[in-house]
Amino acid sequence: MKFKKIVDVLEELEKTGSNNKMRDILADFFQDCPDSDLKQATYLLAGRISSEYRGVVTGMSDKLVLQSVAKASGRDLKKVKKIFRKKGDIGETAEELIGRRKEKLSVKNVFEELNEIAEASGEGSQDKKIISLAELFKKVSSKEAKYIARLVVGTMRTGSGDKTILDALAVAFTGSADARKELDKAYHVHPDLGYLAEKIAKRKLKGIKSVGISFKRPVKAMLAQRVKSFDEIFRKIRGKMAVEEKYDGERMQVHVKGDRVKLYSRRLEDISSQYPDVIKAVKKQIKCDSCILDGECCAVDDKGRLLHFQVLMQRRRKYNVEKYVEKIPVCLFLFDLLYLDGKSYLQKSYPERYKALKSVVKKQNNKLKLANRIVTRDKEKIKKFFNRMIKKGAEGVLIKSMADDSVYKAGTRGWLWIKWKKEYAEGMMDTFDLVVVGGFKGKGRRSYSYGSLLCAVYDTKSKKFDTFTKVGSGFTDKQLKELPKKMKKFKVKEKPKSVNARKDMKPDVWFKPSVVIEVLGAEITKSPLHTAAGGLALRFPRFLRYRPDKSAKQATTVKEIRQMK
Repeated sequence: MKFKKIVDVLEELEKTGSNNKMRDILADFFQDCPDSDLKQATYLLAGRISSEYRGVVTGMSDKLVLQSVAKASGRDLKKVKKIFRKKGDIGETAEELIGRRKEKLSVKNVFEELNEIAEASGEGSQDKKIISLAELFKKVSSKEAKYIARLVVGTMRTGSGDKTILDALAVAFTGSADARKELDKAYHVHPDLGYLAEKIAKRKLKGIKSVGISFKRPVKAMLAQRVKSFDEIFRKIRGKMAVEEKYDGERMQVHVKGDRVKLYSRRLEDISSQYPDVIKAVKKQIKCDSCILDGECCAVDDKGRLLHFQVLMQRRRKYNVEKYVEKIPVCLFLFDLLYLDGKSYLQKSYPERYKALKSVVKKQNNKLKLANRIVTRDKEKIKKFFNRMIKKGAEGVLIKSMADDSVYKAGTRGWLWIKWKKEYAEGMMDTFDLVVVGGFKGKGRRSYSYGSLLCAVYDTKSKKFDTFTKVGSGFTDKQLKELPKKMKKFKVKEKPKSVNARKDMKPDVWFKPSVVIEVLGAEITKSPLHTAAGGLALRFPRFLRYRPDKSAKQATTVKEIRQMK
């Protein structure tokens, strides 16, 4: 299949704002796509060159791509940059300056060349990437150059995402969107769109139902619900419950097979290289042939006391890893088991999973231990445990059902797990994980930065980011100073298609939904200014911290704020 076919679909997607129309455009394409090209075509339409969890990226910024555009077009780099500043879009810049060839490259050609660019590493790798991309640009048409440039920097701007592609696969290969539920389950257990596309194309629903958990394929994390009052917990969960310390760290999924260990973040990133000390502890203290464990990694001091999340984030680095292993020690707190010695435990009850977890943890110390917990239904005991955890520096507690149906629901936020945090007990509204979608220029003392940020919540039904509040307080002077630089790479010329904002909501700058911040708010009220849940807004928001461990689509959802209202 020619790459032009992909470009034609991307062009159509960019022209429509209807999710149903996008689904139909993609479904028509998938039905006609040859089996040999389906996997690679699915990745490219999703704006990536690998599965989500493999995280293969080209490693090229706008700046590097502009150098490739200059080389391919023979234009002066200063002129290329000037055109980019005017257009505000890397794809449109490439489209204007290069690509006068006929569309001859295949999907396979483009996919393989982009992967070769991604694989370039070591000394001189940036120059290799620039030259390789320039050579690719020389072989393509203007329209192809537009979307290749966007693919390389990861900003497709079509408005469609993984969920739309799953909808389209269901319609294309089963004739109905009803299959989407099974596809979702499979995607949460094996988040690889290309793999799932091949499965459903070859064996329809049978293929999808056969998808299971396995080593080096991270599962989407199960999430906890929130409640408005302490007493509501006991209405939602019947019988005995496990009450577990809620840590202020990084969610970590641990994959073990023989002497091999892989660590994955909540965003499904392979973070193994950043935590050699955790890998060492797992090899020493976990005893089984193979397993997949769920836990939270926290920074600790020399006495094993919990430290703040921002301290831990210093461990997220490519360089000087060993130095920071010594500087910032960590402890992995394990609380669940998803797979053991060839068997999936996802459909087993929480008590069964926990029993299996205890069986593989052969030693506990300040490097690796089971999460602190009690099993009870006594309200006073739970309150005492909660207060004790808060004094230790924890966020609060997680309350977990121990019923027979307390299965591990990958990628789902349900009532089998409920979180109760310090903010709830103190009468504060809650903390929210919001996506930054716009910025308002600062005035007076803040004229050098943004005065406030327009923030949104995610609507899982419309697959859009609905505006919810403007955040201007809580930032330190240092954070304000760094804000323009931090947000620069996410600036876009116009409102992203994935952002749902009222016409009179016009920030000075729009951002691609990427950066997640944690915000504390006082209450949720009706507002004619915002689009969340038909017009809800957060009053008196206060910035707490950045959440680099979360992707935009892992932010607080519209459904959650409706429940909280």
